[in-house]
Amino acid sequence: MFIAIEGLDGSGKSTTVKELKLWLEKRLKKEVMLTQEPTKHPSGKLIREMLVAQEESPLLHEKLALAFATDRLNHLETDIWPALKQDKIVITDRYLFSSIAYQSVAVNYEWVKGLNRFAMLPDLLIYINVSVETALKRIKLYRENVELYETGHYLEQILTQYRKTLDDFSAHIPIIELDGEISPDEIDAEIEKKLGKHELFLEK
Repeated sequence: MFIAIEGLDGSGKSTTVKELKLWLEKRLKKEVMLTQEPTKHPSGKLIREMLVAQEESPLLHEKLALAFATDRLNHLETDIWPALKQDKIVITDRYLFSSIAYQSVAVNYEWVKGLNRFAMLPDLLIYINVSVETALKRIKLYRENVELYETGHYLEQILTQYRKTLDDFSAHIPIIELDGEISPDEIDAEIEKKLGKHELFLEK
């Protein structure tokens, strides 16, 4: 099983990923592998350097879209597919939906989507719904260095593009939305409430 977790920066993805791992291990009695994008491969390192660049070059967003698409294929080939072949559950913190939502704020939506046409779709997309106001508060509280897209100007646009992306893919994969406004102590209950009755997680 392959699950992608998506949401704005500051939505609580990292905490949700950890809680989801524990929930799945208990419920399905399978090993769960956590991974993320950008990856730790050289292609991911390049992306992280670009995200903290002090100035936006004219083609920065296009280069980021291409770099993310490349990093994603490396991710699939090196990490995700081998784990799935070993019958592990794979949870990725960000996947192709982030690329489409984030990079399409500055470049053509269909172009970014097309770059990712070779990436397999996950079995489930979990989107953490949070307001821009809450996301910004958390970014300010927990981030030492603010990256390119971690500003109100970009997050407002990204939220709109996420909605477009979710609508676009809703006919192809199941999508579950979690409440990103709740406290960390409530995440486990939210996971049980939203995922507990989903057919992917019912005992067979």
